[in-house]
Amino acid sequence: MKWTLALQTIIEKFRSVITAHNRVDYVCGDGEALPLPLSPEEESARLREMAMGEEWEREQAKAELIQRNLRLVVYIARKFDNTGVENDDLISIGTIGLIKAINSFRTDKNIKLATYASRCIENEILMYLRRTARLKSEISFDEPLNTDFEGNELLLSDVLGTSADSVYGDIEANAEKQQLKEALKKLSDRERKIMFLRFGLGGGEEMTQKDVADLLGISQSYISRLEKKIILRLKKEIAKME
Repeated sequence: MKWTLALQTIIEKFRSVITAHNRVDYVCGDGEALPLPLSPEEESARLREMAMGEEWEREQAKAELIQRNLRLVVYIARKFDNTGVENDDLISIGTIGLIKAINSFRTDKNIKLATYASRCIENEILMYLRRTARLKSEISFDEPLNTDFEGNELLLSDVLGTSADSVYGDIEANAEKQQLKEALKKLSDRERKIMFLRFGLGGGEEMTQKDVADLLGISQSYISRLEKKIILRLKKEIAKME
């Protein structure tokens, strides 16, 4: 299929964005710079084409959305550069998450594509890492990723092509955040504690099921069952708000 060939071309073209010196340069193997993100208007147009366009328009729109969000993949992959996994592999895995995000993104939800894609990219990488080792590695928006050839610091704002205030504003405006807070209020104290410990809610550090089980004095299998039950309940509570 044309889309499959186009997708393979995109992945091969941009998978070598990290140099041998472990620095984020935002260029592909042939020296071409990674494209900047689309403007909000351009992004909306591509999403409309994906939803309502002809087959060739949908394929073209998907390809462009992937290309224009590759800087986000590079940034998120860079957070996991001390896991022992090659950077180009992390980028390839993150790109799969980006593709899944674009394929499943819904414009009727009150969430930005970049915010949604970030979650999908990071989740894809984390799922891969969990098969070998679990690592919690956080990086501040204002913490330099690295330096360019002239010694200038590269920040997240350089990656996304926007300001810190703009990105923070988008995240804070996300209605899902408030929905989750409201849904958590429906849980018992114990259920809420499990979710906060497991997923680092409220700014805490994520813990494994085993760590939570040891802390609460119960078995890991019981924590696993409880977690699934709690997540299902949260989904139902959030669905009621939509």
